[in-house]
Amino acid sequence: MARRSKSLMGAADAHRFVLTTVHDETSALLKAVEEICRRYPPNNDLYFVRYLLRMVVLETRRHRPD
Repeated sequence: MARRSKSLMGAADAHRFVLTTVHDETSALLKAVEEICRRYPPNNDLYFVRYLLRMVVLETRRHRPD
């Protein structure tokens, strides 16, 4: 039976890391989608993606322990 190696970070640090990473990456994607929405004709699928990205950004900002 293989032994589990010890974690390099605690649960709170891992939680903070995940929320920060998801928030930062989603914010970058949101900026790109918003730019595309401004430059090109309306696209309902893209507007829906923008809506979902905004929800993720808002939730990760709200729950991020800064």
